[in-house]
Amino acid sequence: MYLLVCLVPFLESGSFWFIAMLGLVFPFLFILVLLLLIYWLIRRRWRWAIMPAIALLLSWQQVSASFALRFGDDDKNIMNSRPEGSIRVLSWNVARWDEANREARGGQSYRNLMMDWVQIMDADIVCFQEFFECYDPNISVQNIPVIKKMGYPYHYFFPSSKIFEGNFQFGLCIFSKYPILDSARYLNGAGEHSEGFSYADIRVKDQTIRVFTTHLESFGFSRKDYEGLGTLASSGNIIRKIKRSYALRNQQAGTLRTYISASPYPVIVCGDIDDVPNSFAYFKVRGGLRDAFLEKGSGIGGTYQFFSPTLRIDHLFTDPKFRVRQFSRKKLVYSDHYPLLADLEISKSE
Repeated sequence: MYLLVCLVPFLESGSFWFIAMLGLVFPFLFILVLLLLIYWLIRRRWRWAIMPAIALLLSWQQVSASFALRFGDDDKNIMNSRPEGSIRVLSWNVARWDEANREARGGQSYRNLMMDWVQIMDADIVCFQEFFECYDPNISVQNIPVIKKMGYPYHYFFPSSKIFEGNFQFGLCIFSKYPILDSARYLNGAGEHSEGFSYADIRVKDQTIRVFTTHLESFGFSRKDYEGLGTLASSGNIIRKIKRSYALRNQQAGTLRTYISASPYPVIVCGDIDDVPNSFAYFKVRGGLRDAFLEKGSGIGGTYQFFSPTLRIDHLFTDPKFRVRQFSRKKLVYSDHYPLLADLEISKSE
C-alpha cells in the first residue's frame, strides 16, 4: 500500500481513485514503514530491513511534500513580527462566513469573530474561498463593504453560484491594499462542490504580480452520508462521489496549471485544492512553485479540522522569485478550514 502511494502523482484518471485514497492516510503508512525499518534494524535482520528502507527511498517525493522538517512556533512569530519590505498574504476558506450554522446557534455565528481576526492580521492581499455575499439587507449584512473599510479599497469577487434572484452569491474573492490592474475568472469545469478559479494582477510597489485563488472539486459528502460520531456510512453513493471528485479535481488542476504557466508575472496561488500533498492535483497545481508551508511551516500542517489532523488540503504556493519569510496555519474553529498566512519578500524588478 505504501509503494502504491508513490504512483498517485502520476495517476491522472479518476479510475484509480482507490489508489488515490491511500494518499489520504500516507502519514500513517509512513510511520508504520519507518517503525518496521527500526524494528528490523534492532533485530539485526539486515535482509528484512532492506525492504522498508528501499520503500522509504522510493517515496522521497511524497515525504518531502508531506512533512515540513523544521521546528518552531510559527503562530507566535508571525503575530509578533513582520519582516520589513515583505507583503502579507492571507488565504482562507471561510465556509460562507459560518452562515449555514447561524440557525443552529440560535441566530449567532462566528462571522464577527472571523472578521475581527482578518482585521487583526492586516494582510496586504486576502484570498477567500466559499465567500458569501448577500445583496438584500433585509436578510443579512453585506461582507464586502465591511472588509473594504478595513483598508482594502480594491477587490475582485467571482460568484460561481447565485440563488434567490441573485441576492445570495457564493464564490471566490480577492481583496488588496494595492491596485488591481486586471482580473479574470474561469469556472474551470466547476461541479457542484467547486468554484473554479480567478486571478488578479496587482501592482505591488514597482512590480506587478498575479494572484490566483481557487477551490477545486471536493468529495461533497452530505449529512445523509454520515452515521454516528462523524463516521462515513458505507454506500455506493459515497463511492460514486469519490470517483467523480477525483476525476473532476484532476481535470481542474490541469487547466489551472495551464493558466499559471502562462502568467507573464510572478504568481501567488492560494486556495482550497481539496487534496493532500502527495496527490496528482497537488503536484499538478504546484509545478515548479514553492510551497510556503514546506518553506517555513512545521510538522504535517493539517488545514481541515475534521476526520484527520493529517489533511492538508489548503495550500499557498509562490513563484521562486518570492522568498517566504514567515508562514502560519492558524487553528481557528470558526470555519471547517484553517486560514493560511505568509509573509513574502519579492525580488526587485529588473
